[in-house]
Amino acid sequence: MIHAYLILTCSTPEKTNIQVKRLQSGNHCFFIHFDQKLRIDTNDPYYKELAAQTNVVILKKRINVQWGSFRIVEATVGLIREALKHKNVSYLHLLSGECLTVKSASYISNYFERNNGKEFIDNFIMPESSAEHSLTYRRLDKYHFHSYFNPRSPKIKDKLIKNVNSVFRKMQKILKKAGIYRRYSGHYPRLNAGSQWWSLSYGACQYLVTYIDQNPKFYERFKYTQVSDEILFQTIIMNSPFAEKVVNDNLRFLHFGKNGAYAEPLTMEHLGDLKNENVLFARKFTKDSESLLSFLERYIYRQTKQPMH
Repeated sequence: MIHAYLILTCSTPEKTNIQVKRLQSGNHCFFIHFDQKLRIDTNDPYYKELAAQTNVVILKKRINVQWGSFRIVEATVGLIREALKHKNVSYLHLLSGECLTVKSASYISNYFERNNGKEFIDNFIMPESSAEHSLTYRRLDKYHFHSYFNPRSPKIKDKLIKNVNSVFRKMQKILKKAGIYRRYSGHYPRLNAGSQWWSLSYGACQYLVTYIDQNPKFYERFKYTQVSDEILFQTIIMNSPFAEKVVNDNLRFLHFGKNGAYAEPLTMEHLGDLKNENVLFARKFTKDSESLLSFLERYIYRQTKQPMH
């Protein structure tokens, strides 16, 4: 069983090279999207090392991915399309540049052999309207322009566009009271939402891109939707023949802070959570995760068929 790791990253080729080495195994292949914001020299030794590997594909088309924007969906779909060119792939796993496996390659292989045909994606049914005061639904009934600025950037350009976007959203809120707002067509599938990260079979991913190609208006409807990557994929899968095979679990561990908005770095304090038999992946690993990474190096990554360097 071949596993394809789809890596959405804004990390340097050096860090991505280390990530791939940690995930490396005889039955793993990698498809990497480097964020367009990164300045990458193709003569960089780490980039050349990545590109030279027969089981690594670096996407030529790079997208300037902004938090909460539709461009995350576009980059993800690009990775899926590239992976689907390889007919021997059984499962596709979406990862960030700060994600790693927390089980051995043999454990992961055996896990999916036992659960072959199941789809692992976090999901829940969204409310019928914003009348239920759903934060998730409010992502849909207004226009959000995250593709044009980085909400976390201190740059003057980003701050200006962010402020304009904020004013525009307030205007839309006023218009909504008058019954003027973005509507979700009743002809479209019932909305579902959930975590961005998933592990889906080749067949489910093939269905995803086929549905998108055959329903361009549905796909375009999410273009100005906030954090659409947490809605579009769930909506397609949960309204498909694959819905009955879905396990409402993405097999990942993330630790969120008090405000619940962002995943926090993992440390040895989270080791107990990572030992759960259904936790195969985790994020995020940063410089604060050095002790945990050292533990995984000793007991997990050295068990792969290709030794660490």
